[in-house]
Amino acid sequence: MQAVNDVGIAIAETYARALMALAGDDVPLDDLLEEFDGFVAYINATPEFESFLVDATIDADARAASLEKTLRGRMADLLLDFLQVLNRKDRLPLVEQIFIQSRLANEALKNQVEVTVSTPTSLSDSVRESLVSALKAYAGRDPILTECVEPGLLGGLVVHIGDKKLDFSVVNKLRRFRKTLDNRASREIQSGRSYVQD
Repeated sequence: MQAVNDVGIAIAETYARALMALAGDDVPLDDLLEEFDGFVAYINATPEFESFLVDATIDADARAASLEKTLRGRMADLLLDFLQVLNRKDRLPLVEQIFIQSRLANEALKNQVEVTVSTPTSLSDSVRESLVSALKAYAGRDPILTECVEPGLLGGLVVHIGDKKLDFSVVNKLRRFRKTLDNRASREIQSGRSYVQD
């Protein structure tokens, strides 16, 4: 779906808190978020449906009737009722961001944090275990690990924790080494030193 600015994120956080407050014994929060995740995945996989949700020229009452006919009985009533509120308030374009904020808030409640680790090859079980332990110590929360294989890294790894990026890749080390050499050469040229020995 479309990118969301800071105001949109703040609005999404408000709706996410409201949704989490509504979850309870009838629809546990984890189950609700799993279903919400599936709904967002369907939106992203179906451009026509996404257009239907965000098109400002579609009458809100007609969209509400269509959502009711299509989704009632196929998803938790709580989630559909929540979507109907978003429709009435013209907030359906924020539905993916609302899901993201709900998921992040739920992880914070559980003392968890999403971590993406990019490596040139798949992690072995022992390396994964050591990495999870190190990430838990670093972040102070239980990491939810997503692994990405990127052969272009050559070696090492790149870790994303929230908005932080920790780059321990060979490519980054080579880049820093080259920058150091470039800076040194520039300083020596500016100082008038000669590379040529008599």
